[in-house]
Amino acid sequence: MKKTAHITVLCFAFLLMLVSQGWSQSSPAEAFKNVTIHTADGNTIKSGTIVWRNGIITDVGKNITIPFDAYVRDGGDSLHVYPGFIDGHALWGSPDLEENVETPEEPGNPSYSRAGIQPERQPSELLQSGSKSLADAPKKGFTTAALGLKGQMLPGQVELFFINGKETENLLLKQGLGMTAQFEEAQGQAYPSTTMGIMSQFRQLFNDAKALKQQEHYFASVSSNYPAPKQNKVLEALYPVMDQQQPFYFVVDTKENIERVFELQDELGFNLVIVSGKEAYKKADELKQREIPVLASIDLPEEPKWRSEEEEEDQPEITEEMRIFRDKQEAAYKADIKNIAKLIDSGVKVGFASNGLELDDISKNLTVLKEEGNLKDEDILRMLTQSTADILGYSNQLGNIEEGRIASFTVFNKPFMEEKAQALYSITDGNLTEFEQESSEE
Repeated sequence: MKKTAHITVLCFAFLLMLVSQGWSQSSPAEAFKNVTIHTADGNTIKSGTIVWRNGIITDVGKNITIPFDAYVRDGGDSLHVYPGFIDGHALWGSPDLEENVETPEEPGNPSYSRAGIQPERQPSELLQSGSKSLADAPKKGFTTAALGLKGQMLPGQVELFFINGKETENLLLKQGLGMTAQFEEAQGQAYPSTTMGIMSQFRQLFNDAKALKQQEHYFASVSSNYPAPKQNKVLEALYPVMDQQQPFYFVVDTKENIERVFELQDELGFNLVIVSGKEAYKKADELKQREIPVLASIDLPEEPKWRSEEEEEDQPEITEEMRIFRDKQEAAYKADIKNIAKLIDSGVKVGFASNGLELDDISKNLTVLKEEGNLKDEDILRMLTQSTADILGYSNQLGNIEEGRIASFTVFNKPFMEEKAQALYSITDGNLTEFEQESSEE
């Protein structure tokens, strides 16, 4: 009887071990083999293999032993795998603004929402999951994005999502990543209607939020009949920024406005990420000193029309005055085109933000940055991947193809910077989506 019981115990232990092993490999592995793998640090693995299971990359490299249960796709040495691109501040899926030009009863003291002060709004609650941008972004190589909302001075929160079309609303990775701020005046005849008014309003909001928080602490600490302070969702939403638990994602472009943001930061003490920053190169040294990263726009300035016209024959000669004007215009254009390269050279951490830029313009503008903006393919890839992940606080989970990282990458039919490169597969948090390959015929 004892021998039977001993055997039963051993069998039970063996079954537990099998169950445990089965649980650790609860879903089949997937793999691509015979592909060219491009990592964010510029390395290339030819005829490589990448394996993932349960949303995590388990192996990557050459001569990899593929698990017996893996579903394998053979790239035939013609496909290219890149880390999933990350948008550091996108407006995909945001509801459009309702035009509001009617003058409020008290133009100098409008409601928070009428003034464009809505920091309590969350993309996860307002996301339009059927947005075309959310469906198209993976086809451009994007697997992750920090989503903000359209609006004025304080449009709302910034939240991190995996991007996969209509499924995006179920793929929230991080709430409360930060808060969008900008020098965007209230619509119509309402305060704040100037940049100086907005700066004043920021100061007032922080003072009001600080006072409310002090009242809440005092109310919680006393046993007398001290009245409970009234709730204020707008001011309470500012607490994490005020306490430096969240940064402002401050959308700003000109040198002068960047200086104004610095002034507010010195007064109010918030953490800061610059979004867009088209003239950030003019403040590169101070950005480096302050350790402020830039999620840079690639919404490039319009090329002077005369540049293309000069290539045409039978152009009339221009005056010396016009030549001087064109030289200045050319210098300004080239300086703006090289914004990102100058920031990188200065040691500023630079990621990417579309911030309203059309998806179809991204590839074209990246080509311009490569040809005229002193950026190499590896600079562009790093900006779109690891550097943006670093700025968002996900440097060890996203941004590269490595064992132990989240399986978020894109498979292209050719190097992504080449003309007519197309995404064939998007792997987002381990979930694979296959796209139909477009015809290459003209």
